[in-house]
Amino acid sequence: MGEVEAQKRNSEWQIKRGQVRPIPSLDGLRAASVALVILAHHTTNLPSLAALDWVGYSGVDVFFVISGFLITYLLLKENEAAGAISLKNFYFRRFFRIFPPFYVYLAVIGILWATGVFPQTARNFISAATYTWNYQHHSGDSWLLGHTWSLSIEEQFYLLWPPCLVLLGRKRSTYLAIGVILFSPATRGLTYFMAPSLRGAEGMMLHTRLDILMFGCAMALLWKDAHFNAFADRLLHPGLFAFSVFYIVVLAPLLSSRFQARYDWTVGYTIRGFLISIVLLYVVRKPASLPGRFLNLGPIAHVGVVSYSLYLWQQMFSGPNAFLFPLDALAALACAELSFWLIERPSLRLRDSLAGRLRIAAAKSTINSGASAAVER
Repeated sequence: MGEVEAQKRNSEWQIKRGQVRPIPSLDGLRAASVALVILAHHTTNLPSLAALDWVGYSGVDVFFVISGFLITYLLLKENEAAGAISLKNFYFRRFFRIFPPFYVYLAVIGILWATGVFPQTARNFISAATYTWNYQHHSGDSWLLGHTWSLSIEEQFYLLWPPCLVLLGRKRSTYLAIGVILFSPATRGLTYFMAPSLRGAEGMMLHTRLDILMFGCAMALLWKDAHFNAFADRLLHPGLFAFSVFYIVVLAPLLSSRFQARYDWTVGYTIRGFLISIVLLYVVRKPASLPGRFLNLGPIAHVGVVSYSLYLWQQMFSGPNAFLFPLDALAALACAELSFWLIERPSLRLRDSLAGRLRIAAAKSTINSGASAAVER
């Protein structure tokens, strides 16, 4: 099935389901990924279920592939519509989308730390607040902020990738994305041997995990390429989709648990990124399939919508802070809902309001400049 037919089916499915989200199934995938993280964080203190702890990394990798795909896809759409990518608008949108929920969570952690409810260190707090956790060594009293390693990777990616896309253009950005995927195993190996002080963090740093994000970026860059679509058509098979899900959720955690760095840093991340890409490709282009219909169910998609806040707050109710499951997970979901409705939504409304005012001001400035030029002539 080619790009045009896929888009047509997606549009028909969205209309039938009353969806307004630009790409079907992505919210459902976000829900699945955060569910894997919550599952893993509830087994960290259970030695008999040690392999399940690695399921969380699969969940985070799903987030990464989605982020790479969606950010690149939307920037390319902007370029097609406006003839250019506005980095100023991109960072303006990201600021209001990412920072308010995160810094509210961080403020709550700060209050709990200051009142002695949970111990913390200034170094942990600062590295989380500056999105540098993934390049810092941490020990003890760090669970409540430990998940910011992945948020740090995301923010560093947002800082670097859009300018690369603007400077390099679509074709050379595609080469860059594929090159990063191919050379990342070597990058991890070089980091291990040439930077001993960073050992133990190879799976948490941007330059050693960038390939997972680049799988999503490359897919978006090739989304309308005829050769890619011919290749993609052969991948959209229910059997391959089922194997990919089984590998991501079951086999990958088992292999990671058994072989750890010998598997993950050599071929593990690469295989997982490729198979996550197949899953994303399948459910986005086949939203009317059984997996697609499930991911686009209202309650599932809604969990995906609040998944960012849920990822932030689940840390407070999992790991060493877990209590009677699933009550602790429901408590995390309740906090996520509050964060979404009281922080995320108002922040996005403020963003849209400010953006509208800025557009009006820019239009008036253009009109006034044109009028002044006419008078001078």
